[in-house]
Amino acid sequence: MKKYIIHILLLTFGLMSCDKPLPTEIIKPDIPDDANVDIEVLSPEPDLFTYDIGYDTLGFVSAFPPDISVITVSGIKNSYNNLTFKRTTAFAVFIDTSLRFEREDERVIGFGSRLIGETSFNNIKSWVIPRTKKYRWKGEILDTLLGFSHLLTFNRGNNSLFPFPYESSVKFKLNPFVGNNFEIDIPTPTEITGKINASGSLKNRDLKIELEWNVANEGNIVIVVGGINPNDNAPYPLYKIRVRDGGKIKIPRTLMETFPFDRFKQIMFSFSRQKFVHNQFESGNIIVAQSIHNIKFNVP
Repeated sequence: MKKYIIHILLLTFGLMSCDKPLPTEIIKPDIPDDANVDIEVLSPEPDLFTYDIGYDTLGFVSAFPPDISVITVSGIKNSYNNLTFKRTTAFAVFIDTSLRFEREDERVIGFGSRLIGETSFNNIKSWVIPRTKKYRWKGEILDTLLGFSHLLTFNRGNNSLFPFPYESSVKFKLNPFVGNNFEIDIPTPTEITGKINASGSLKNRDLKIELEWNVANEGNIVIVVGGINPNDNAPYPLYKIRVRDGGKIKIPRTLMETFPFDRFKQIMFSFSRQKFVHNQFESGNIIVAQSIHNIKFNVP
């Protein structure tokens, strides 16, 4: 399950500017033994690749490049200042690691995905959308088609997926082009609501950030720390923090010291509570429901 949590959370990220930036390297900060957190770097070299859809919309983040098939349903809240917007997103992608895509320098940019049938969530048929990977090569943005994925997203309306059915379930169905149908009920978690408490400032080098959320005792909480690109306001995931569901965490000072504030104008903290289900479809894939609260934060 630890491996799965590393791959899951909040999908592809926002398209970055076509201006050629200075190289940025994201390093894992040194964490004191008594911090009781596990931190992973999601994007060690964020200048090399760009992405199509913000994870604040899709609710999926993976260590790059994603190499595992995923079926996920997410209740997502996006907050900034005093405004909060809600949406429901359901997503499925079936990765084939034999379909390997590389840059001209033979660096892997992703694995292909296959369209193996029709999918639905709570009997609502999902849309088939292209997976186009954008990446940098010699200062230019290039792209390539990696395959297709399945998507449903709602931010209003009256249907079985909006508002998101917390503490309930969502039925996923796959009608494959070849073979038998596959159905599974995906249990959904308790809604998570996060809060950011900050004191001090970057200028005075005494910035302290504490995160709070409502406790539900449904397993670990995952927090993605991302930067907001100043050119298009798209989020870019940088770190993933895994912590027990204790309702509070102090962000390690070393993480703030290594965060590339010269590159990103804001921070986004994404709180995620997840419920995984036993995967009867195929070994090694992930089926998960999530409650996610994304909060944009202006650093003092």
